Amino acid sequence: MQALHKLFLFCVLTGLGDYALGSKIINGTKTRENSMLYMASVQNDQQHVCGGFLISEDFVLTAAHCDQNPTKVVLGTHDLSNVNDAQIYPVKKCKHRSFKKVESGNDIMLLKLSRKARPSKKSRFKSIKLSSPNTKLKAHKKCHVAGWGLTRNNGYLENELRDVEVPVIDLKNCQKLWQDKLPAKVICAGGYRTGNGFCQGDSGGPLVCDKKAVGIVSFNNNYTCKYPDFPNVYTDISKFLPWIKEILKKKDYLKHKVWNKDGYRDDETKTMGTILVLLLVFVLNRADSTRIVGGRDASPHSRPYMASLQIRGQHFCGGALVKEDFVLTAAHCLLNRPVTVVVGIDTLSGNESTKQEFRVVRSIPHPNYDGHENDIMLLKLSGNASLTDAVQLIPPKRGRLGECTTAGWGDIGDNNTLATRLQEVNVTLLTLRTCRRRWGNVPITRSMVCGTGDHVQQGFCSGDSGGPLVCEGAAAGVVSFSGRRCGDPATPDVYTRVSSFRGWIRNVLRNN
Repeated sequence: MQALHKLFLFCVLTGLGDYALGSKIINGTKTRENSMLYMASVQNDQQHVCGGFLISEDFVLTAAHCDQNPTKVVLGTHDLSNVNDAQIYPVKKCKHRSFKKVESGNDIMLLKLSRKARPSKKSRFKSIKLSSPNTKLKAHKKCHVAGWGLTRNNGYLENELRDVEVPVIDLKNCQKLWQDKLPAKVICAGGYRTGNGFCQGDSGGPLVCDKKAVGIVSFNNNYTCKYPDFPNVYTDISKFLPWIKEILKKKDYLKHKVWNKDGYRDDETKTMGTILVLLLVFVLNRADSTRIVGGRDASPHSRPYMASLQIRGQHFCGGALVKEDFVLTAAHCLLNRPVTVVVGIDTLSGNESTKQEFRVVRSIPHPNYDGHENDIMLLKLSGNASLTDAVQLIPPKRGRLGECTTAGWGDIGDNNTLATRLQEVNVTLLTLRTCRRRWGNVPITRSMVCGTGDHVQQGFCSGDSGGPLVCEGAAAGVVSFSGRRCGDPATPDVYTRVSSFRGWIRNVLRNN
């Protein structure tokens, strides 16, 4: 399916608390070709999540709050709608050990490339030098920031890289303007009393002064891109040079180990088989589900177990109510953002009297989720849902699978046309042998279920992720991934098989 760079969903995904995490350059211009060759697009599958910049042949620097399960970086292109000549690298992340939330500072993360980045005739890129230790920037100094983020509130992510000149703001004045709420080790530039700055989607990109990267896009005020407002805030790279150098020196840091959430190696050794699985999936550029393609409107409240996962009122994944205070969804729907679960609704746009809304107080992804296998997660809700005609639990499927359907509020046309009313579609199940043959080198395991629509261009799409595969009234699968084109039988839809995780589900529900 086509890349979803312009899906407005990402305006929402980058918000956190009272902050807006980078999105798009405001009042900028398209970046000249063969300039800013260090720029990187940090992506989760086909979707641009954040910016970043190449600092060595095998490391990209970005923001820690961009930890939205980044799977790859794209180098060597200014146009994300045309990456045929670009170079794509699967990554492992090393987030600064002291990062907790964006407003507390230490918003910095290194991404280790799967191999050394080598430019080609068709794909040119090069690393950028970092600021010197204890660099002090004078107020009003002219610098530049670049990214593929929004250009206005409620806009769309850009395909073409844009950059804009921003003046440095005196840190003491910036602290006053932010009412002494700024964390340590930051730089302020742009935003206040200017029409220039960054917006959602630019997070992780560099602030460049005198051809050196001095800052990393961190946050602005109240997720708004209207200026003048508050000064934009960047992580001060000069304050983290020892940490960066320490990580870059460890050449075998990722050879056989995985990093934990604090940026250090776990003791667990990754098998080469698991690493191969990840590489195959990342290279595939698979599309995580969003909306039903070629389906039909579901009868109002005919699927009372359906749940909508939302951030600031915007749907991004589906789920199924399996207990009064638990929703089953996909592990790849995990985001480090406050998430709301809505049940008892048929449409996303209406304010139905049957609607019930809960905060997610705990996200419990399967401990062996690796970006491909074990793509299943349980969400603990802030309260118990009241069971009514419009809100009901769905049981796990036992035994053989019969007639099946799936449903969701995702993309209905594989063209960023989001559904407002719940959609459903019939699913024809395939044998594992058939599914494996069609997917080729992509591993299809026994803990997965594959299916297609009855016709060409039928199936789930972006935004349907986490929704249920329902067979004879029970939850048989969780929407996991599909191919480049939604509903294409050549790359069947893949679901996580619920029956393979009955024991884990039972233990989580019992102990939480």
